[in-house]
Amino acid sequence: MRLPHYDGRAAGPHSLLADVAAWVGSEPIRRLLEPHGGALPGTGTADDLAYLEAFSAVHWDFRAGRERHETAPAPLGPEQERLVADAAIALGLGADAKPYRRHYTHVLVLGGLVASCLFRTRFAAELLSDGVTADNVTGVGGFRRLGDADLEAAAVSGLPHHGFEVDAIEASLKRAFDLRGEPRVDEGGDPRTAPGRAWKVATYEAGPMTVRAVAAPSSRPDRRRADTVDTCRFWADEVVDLAPGDSVLVVTSSPYTAFQHCDAIAHMGLPYGCAVDTVGVDPAALLEPHLRKPHTASGYLQEVRSAVRSMQRLYDAAYAAARGSGMKARSAAAR
Repeated sequence: MRLPHYDGRAAGPHSLLADVAAWVGSEPIRRLLEPHGGALPGTGTADDLAYLEAFSAVHWDFRAGRERHETAPAPLGPEQERLVADAAIALGLGADAKPYRRHYTHVLVLGGLVASCLFRTRFAAELLSDGVTADNVTGVGGFRRLGDADLEAAAVSGLPHHGFEVDAIEASLKRAFDLRGEPRVDEGGDPRTAPGRAWKVATYEAGPMTVRAVAAPSSRPDRRRADTVDTCRFWADEVVDLAPGDSVLVVTSSPYTAFQHCDAIAHMGLPYGCAVDTVGVDPAALLEPHLRKPHTASGYLQEVRSAVRSMQRLYDAAYAAARGSGMKARSAAAR
């Protein structure tokens, strides 16, 4: 199944509605529902998405509020393991390392655990040394304190850090792109006492390309630190002034490609009128044992659930955009 595709404002939102409908009603989704006796209502995309969200909360939510790296794999039978893996790959959760374009205005590398920061930035650098070009590369992280798994990965990899995720993504960018010299740093707030209000932008000039590490303030600073949406909006509005005609290549890990691609279109593509593509590096195929992470069937199911929820957000955003454009067209005709 092709994930929803968006080439910018000129393409309009209607194709996104059709792409989401095709994904939701696809044969791989039906195969995943059958072992539990599930079946889509078939009364419209919104209803099918609502059904899948509720179904997946019961059968595919193994996190139960925990972080991904804190969730142990759930045992499934061999036949179910094969069915889930095949369906997940068919639904776009596999590695897609072939960007649609040869040039992007922006490459956006999503942060995470130290291991993810390391291999995603390296993957981005490999793409840019293999024929893809870009004006800007940005690694986005947050003021999340590094945990034991992060510190172990940093120690084994010889990666310097200063205690936060954004420090790890900056150090990974420096290694991957061989950045020299000191960056220009713009920052505010104190991440140690008020991480929800702190922000940082570290900017390096790498020849014709600009490389940045960005951490954003939270949209709900009294309740939580910034999430990925906060960071991407801060980056788009305050750092690069994202605009129609721009193109963004999102770099992540393959199991997360589907949901992060849909979120990127919903929160960057549609609002700013820019093209969005997403590629994922396969963490199960990495050469370094300490970075490698094998896939599990329960992990795939968890990310199918994430994709369903992101498809809901994208469908709602595209539907609102389609209604808005329709209303503008009727208003113009009336004039």
